[in-house]
Amino acid sequence: MIDKIWKTNNFVSSALLPLSFLYFLIIQFYKIIKYEKKCDVPVICVGNLTLGGAGKTPTVIKIREILSDYFEDIYVLIRGYRGEKKGPILVKNKSTFEEVGEESLLHSKYGYTCVSKNKFNGANFCKACGSDLIIMDDGLQSVDIKKNCRILVIDENYRFGNQQIFPAGPLRVPINNGLKDCDIILIIGRNNFLNDFQTVPQKKIFLATKKIVFKRLKNKNLFVFSALGNNDNFHISLKENGFKIKSFKKFPDHYIFKNEDISKIIKEAENKKLNIVCTEKDYLKIPNKFKKFIHPIGLVIKIKKQQKFKKRILEILKT
Repeated sequence: MIDKIWKTNNFVSSALLPLSFLYFLIIQFYKIIKYEKKCDVPVICVGNLTLGGAGKTPTVIKIREILSDYFEDIYVLIRGYRGEKKGPILVKNKSTFEEVGEESLLHSKYGYTCVSKNKFNGANFCKACGSDLIIMDDGLQSVDIKKNCRILVIDENYRFGNQQIFPAGPLRVPINNGLKDCDIILIIGRNNFLNDFQTVPQKKIFLATKKIVFKRLKNKNLFVFSALGNNDNFHISLKENGFKIKSFKKFPDHYIFKNEDISKIIKEAENKKLNIVCTEKDYLKIPNKFKKFIHPIGLVIKIKKQQKFKKRILEILKT
């Protein structure tokens, strides 16, 4: 329901505007009384302006990949949303999503991943472990660690919703503030709204697309479910990549699936003769006894002019 409210300006969002103003004042006061602490390891922070999904996690995975020939020990630092562990700890093979959160488990498939509710303690922990580069998944607006390179991810399908600050809308900060405070803007999608960024220095802007990694089910009829910050994005990405979606079930972001949830999905899919798919991230939360019935689909980011993107990051880190 909140997704519908945040997509357009309506009576509910208008009624919440006084709270949005109060939220903005609290954030500004927070920035005055706190300051960012410098870490001895360079820090890249990948975030967005809106609450919910914009493609941060696959972007972090991609950045780790393209910088791996320049840095030897890249650590991803993440809060581990809804995980029990406060950290700082390294995610291990035996770690569970209940302990560290599902996004942390996904990152750990690609390299060292540190979970820490306190980001500065987490950064120092990464340094002690031998990290020569830290990539933060989220935290662009937080005041904790000094970020050497701030990368703002924008999803073209969702953009900025109704362009109102939380709780009247999905924005964490005003749009102009967010665009000004970042070093790089990565727009994911078909890039049909570049006119909105005419006042932004063009050297800041890079373009990317989403690619679904699962060709085996391309011609099959699918039952799709997800528990993301923006479920519609996943739906749209599948359709744009040619997948045939016959049923689509949405759950709240970071939802922990119950046995009855998955049982109902399997039963409905069997009755309609549909193949069941979900995201890699959601697959990590599915009880083991059900996993054989479900196909996880990976989503990767393809950055246009990738070498130029990489070069720009390295230039920023050197300054």
